[in-house]
Amino acid sequence: MKKFIKRLIVFLIPILILFILLEYAIRQIPNTYKYKNEWMSQHADSLNTLILGNSHCMSGINPLYMTNSAFNFANSSQDLERDYFVLTKYENMYNNLKCVILSFSYCTLQDKMDYTDKSRLKYYGIYMGYEKYKYSVEITSSITYEKIKDYLKEGTSQYSPLGFRVNKSSKDNLEVSGIKAAKRHTLNNRKYLDDNLKYLHKIIQFCEDKQIQLILVTTPTCHSYYEHLDKHQLDQLLSIAKELDNNHENVFYFNFLKDDRFNDNDFKDGDHLSEEGAEKFTKILKDSIRHKLDVKL
Repeated sequence: MKKFIKRLIVFLIPILILFILLEYAIRQIPNTYKYKNEWMSQHADSLNTLILGNSHCMSGINPLYMTNSAFNFANSSQDLERDYFVLTKYENMYNNLKCVILSFSYCTLQDKMDYTDKSRLKYYGIYMGYEKYKYSVEITSSITYEKIKDYLKEGTSQYSPLGFRVNKSSKDNLEVSGIKAAKRHTLNNRKYLDDNLKYLHKIIQFCEDKQIQLILVTTPTCHSYYEHLDKHQLDQLLSIAKELDNNHENVFYFNFLKDDRFNDNDFKDGDHLSEEGAEKFTKILKDSIRHKLDVKL
C-alpha cells in the first residue's frame, strides 16, 4: 500500500506542476477584470465619473467623449451585487467622484450571474479579490478556451484604455439577435428580484452618503429587441426606476430604450450599440445629464 501511495505521488507531482504552470500562464493573458482593477488602483483618486453595469453600458458609453475624468467598469453580465462590490472596493481612494452611471437594463432586476453567467464569477475573485471567489482557478473555466483563442488572434483588442469595450467590426443580424436577446433576458424571476433590489439600495445609500449622483440608464436598443420584451417585466423595471427617481434626491433615471434618434447603423446587434452608436449615445447622455442636473461630465 505504501509503495502504491509513493508511486501515485510521483505520478501526480508532474501533473500538479503542469497545472500550476498552465494556470499561471492563463492568468498572464490580458483581460478586462485585471486591467480595470489595476486602472482603478492607480487612478480612482482622480476619477470624476464611474460607469458600472452590464454589457449595455460596457459597449454603450465611451468615456473618451466625456469632458471630465471618467472610466468604464461595466462588464459582460455584471449584476448589481458585483456592481456594489466594484463601487465600494475603492471607496477609500475616491477624492473627486461626483457621478456613478449604472446600467438599468430590461434584465437588471431579475438577472444574477450565479444563474445566467456563472463562468465569469471567478474573475472577480482571481483578479479583484472578491472573497466569495478568491480561490477560484482559471483553468477550469468553461470560457477559458475562447479567451485563449481570442488572445491569439492578432490585433484583437477587448477594451479601450478607459474601459470601453471595443466591438468587433463584424455586425450581427439585428432582427435575429434582437429577438434572441429579448427572449434570453425575459426572466420574471422573483427570487433574484429581491436580492437585486437589496444591492441596488446599498448602491443608492453609498452614493447618498458620499454625495455622489447616481444615474440609472436604459441604453438604446434595436426595434427587434424592444418589440419582443415582456410587458410585465418591462413595466416593473420602469415603475421601480420612476419610484427611485422620485424618492431619492441623488438618483436620476434616463430611459433611451426606444429612442428614435438611433437607427440600424448605430447597433452592433439587437441590444448593443456599435462604436459609432456609442459615441453618439455618450454625447447625448452627457448633454441630457448636464441639462437635468447642471453638472459637467
